[in-house]
Amino acid sequence: LLELGKFTLEEIWEIPEAIRRTIIVKNNRKRIRNIAEEIVNNTTIKSIYCFGSGTSYHAGLVSTYWFSQLAHYPTHCELAPEFPYLIEPIIAEKHCCICISQSGESELTLYAATKAAEKGAYVIALTNEEESNLVKIVGKDRTLLTYAGKEKSVLATKTYVSQLATLTALSVELAELRGTINSEQYEMLWDELKALPKLIELILPRYRKQIRDIAPYFKFAQNAFVIGTGPQYANCLEAALKLKEGARIFAQAFSTAEFPHGPITLAESHSAFVLCIFPDSEATSRYNDVLKLVERLVDRGVTVLGIKNPTDVIELLDMSIDIPECNDVFRPIFSIIPVQLLVVEIAAIQGINCDTPKFLSKVSHL
Repeated sequence: LLELGKFTLEEIWEIPEAIRRTIIVKNNRKRIRNIAEEIVNNTTIKSIYCFGSGTSYHAGLVSTYWFSQLAHYPTHCELAPEFPYLIEPIIAEKHCCICISQSGESELTLYAATKAAEKGAYVIALTNEEESNLVKIVGKDRTLLTYAGKEKSVLATKTYVSQLATLTALSVELAELRGTINSEQYEMLWDELKALPKLIELILPRYRKQIRDIAPYFKFAQNAFVIGTGPQYANCLEAALKLKEGARIFAQAFSTAEFPHGPITLAESHSAFVLCIFPDSEATSRYNDVLKLVERLVDRGVTVLGIKNPTDVIELLDMSIDIPECNDVFRPIFSIIPVQLLVVEIAAIQGINCDTPKFLSKVSHL
């Protein structure tokens, strides 16, 4: 069992160092600041598009909330394969396009970057590979690198979290430059961002212990629903993808309030479990609505695993994992790591090697 998921587990453990290199050691803050200044100083730019596939798409989708909420830029994230049909006809100089690809070789992300640049859009690359074709298309001066190191596992773990950290930093820089947050908020967010590696180092062993106790309950799970709200909904899409890729569980993600509009009929005790990523109880009026939904599920005998604040006492839950108290901006980072660990443990119990999922490769091709 120890060899199953060995590389995935190692790479989850490397997340703190990946963030540290990306944000602190490599002085990416200066490059992020320079790009943010170019965007803000370019008064032609009115909105932001993010493009990517799979995990990179999910990172972009999480970041749309921060570009919108913090920096007040209208932002839309679209799957790179849909770019030719939905975005290419309207792309223009007024758009900033962030093209996200861990490998920098995703064919349709390269296409989006090329066509957006041809139309005069301001194009940024976010990748883990400095010598990739994506960097060549966009140029090194408009590239944000995640220094996460190579991933031997097919599952993207540390690169996803590094992407989230980088996009969060960019949104904070844009917000400060546009005056949508004050200097005190700006420094507070950067202090918390710089503290992420140490805090994650401290909580990883606790996460691992909790997950190892919980995982056997899902040994025979075949279906799952992952529900969350706001940026956590976008994060739920990534959680569902990891459950599919790594543990071969057919998982679907839904916005919490959308779940009762049909999908809830499939949530039955014998067929599925529900992973609920709770919002901050003090940050949203929807918190009580989430509790009501969980109560409905529990009454039907559905197993519910919750990821929540440590101060929130939710007796309805069958199992729960507490994430540290943090600014709402960083909740997706702290929420996804336990899911990554859960996937490793469930897969190992089932005799699945999540390092090498069936029919998958690191760079996907049709």
